[in-house]
Parts: sequence; structure tokens; C-alpha cells
Amino acid sequence: MREAKLYKNFGDYARCLVCWRLCKVEDYGYCRTRVYKEGKLYTLTYGNISACENRPMEIKPFFHFKPGDYSMTFSTYSCNLDCPWCQNWHLSKTPPKETYEYFPPEKLVELAYNKSNGVCASFNEPTLLFEYLLDLFPLAKNKGLHTTIVSNGYMTPKALKMLRDAGLDGMNVDVKGCEEVYKLIGGKAKYVWRTAKEAKKLGIHLEIVNLVITDVNDREEDFEWIVENHIRFVGEEVPLHFTRYFPAYLFDKPPTRIEKLEKAAEIARKEGVKFVYIGNVPGHRLENTFCPKCGKLLIKRYSYRVLENNIREGKCFNCGEKIYGVF
Repeated sequence: MREAKLYKNFGDYARCLVCWRLCKVEDYGYCRTRVYKEGKLYTLTYGNISACENRPMEIKPFFHFKPGDYSMTFSTYSCNLDCPWCQNWHLSKTPPKETYEYFPPEKLVELAYNKSNGVCASFNEPTLLFEYLLDLFPLAKNKGLHTTIVSNGYMTPKALKMLRDAGLDGMNVDVKGCEEVYKLIGGKAKYVWRTAKEAKKLGIHLEIVNLVITDVNDREEDFEWIVENHIRFVGEEVPLHFTRYFPAYLFDKPPTRIEKLEKAAEIARKEGVKFVYIGNVPGHRLENTFCPKCGKLLIKRYSYRVLENNIREGKCFNCGEKIYGVF
């Protein structure tokens, strides 16, 4: 066990300050990755790696951060939200083991350096690896690797700033839906949008994803709510991905109808979002990146592969329009 980096001690308990649950930990916190023992709060996830795989940036999805690159993608266990449709439930619904084979950050960076372009915490909620990431990111940056996370965005501003200061380059935030949806999974949407806004303010590359779930958040008013808040909190240039859901964990509703995704994208584009994507539909036209000014095809994709990239020094090859992202 390692002592946690972000908490306040009250003698009989600790207040964890990593995520917006702000757990009062007398034994274990909600996510069961923090334990209070002998007057200190400890993390059970440091070097406790549940999966590690070299994956393309597009699968996360990052469409405007190093297109075509790969990142050594890794995770631990558990989560701080409770989505009944979780696509990675075999990791997020499993509490961390207190006895495990330690995987030091130096080893992960070495693995990434030899086989990849970066490191990415994903699969389960990366803030549960908070202390590990604070040590990992500087090591990765020293090796010339980029650093990203795929997050539910439920971290506190202090936690986010500490990750940025440690070297976090890019962040994909999964917005589940309106407050009604967050009530179902044990959270509040306002904190997620606050995190996204703060990430952009801190200079972290940002992309937003909305998993469109059949009969949960697939009404037109749901899409309008996402788009309205997207523009309000992060602006029209930040990419917005509407991703197709497939049955998983406790949810057996049929996969999202493609027409629903197309309606969401239509609303977003009509309201001025410059880069709108449809995910988990291989071959769809909105897997591609188009110039928001002249309409030319900039990045051609099929599924998670980049087939063509016409962005030149961060600009459209045809009209010179500056394109949001890290290219």
C-alpha cells in the first residue's frame, strides 16, 4: 500500500479529495481503492494493473490528438460511478486485490517506450490510479511519450491540476447524460462539465464522448442538452463523439439505432459544434474529420485506422483553417 496523495485527516477518519464523492473513509471508500488505517489513507491500486495493451488513439476515442499514434493503455480495478451498462464491467465492478503482482511505473514506461508512442490510463476510471499516474507521467514525458486518460470526469479540480502538473497532455471525458441519468449512476452532471471546462482552461487537450444508450439518453432533448452544455462549458471547437452502445453488464436493451446517432450529430452540427463524430459504426461518414470552413476531407478513417491525413502543421491543407488538436 502507498499513502494517498490527496486527502484530509480528521483523526477517526479521512476525507478523500480525489473525486467529487468526497468520501468520508473510516475503513474503505465507495470505490474500495482507498483504505483508512492507523491514521492514514492508503491507496490499494498503486502498481495494481488489471490490463495493459498497445492501442490506437482512435479507439479511445482521440481523433484530434496524435492521429495514427498508439498508446500503451492500462487500467486498475473498480469505479466511482455505477453504470449498469458498463462496457468494461469485468474491471470496473471488481474491487482491487490487496495482494497482487506489483507493476512499477518504470516498467510500464519502458514497455511503452519500446512499443508505443505514449501511455494512456483507460478501461476503468483512471483517477483510481491517481498516485500511480502522478509518478508515471513525469517518467513518460522524460522519454518523449505523450500522456492521456479516458475518464468519467468526476475528479476534483485539485486532482486534475495535480495530474496536469505531473504531465497530463490529453483527456477524453465521457458525459453520461443529463442529471436524471447521473442520479441513476450515483453522480452529478454539473461536476463532469466543471471538470471538462477546467481541463480546457489548464491547456489539456480535450474531447467529449457521449455513449448513446437505448431508452436511457437517446431522445432529442437529451442530445440538445448535451450540445447546449458542450458549447457552454468547452466551446464549439472541442470534438464531440456520439458513440453507439451495445448490450453489456446488467443492460440488455438493443444496440443504439444509427438514426439516433445521426440525429444527435445533426443537432450538434446545426448548433455550431465544429467537429462531430459517430463512433462504433465502422465505415460511417462521420468517422472522418472535415474542415469546418471549406468542408474538405482532412482525416479519413475506417474503424480505428487512419487511412489518410491531410492536416498540415495543424491546419487544413486546402484553406489554411487552424484545426483544434495536437497533430
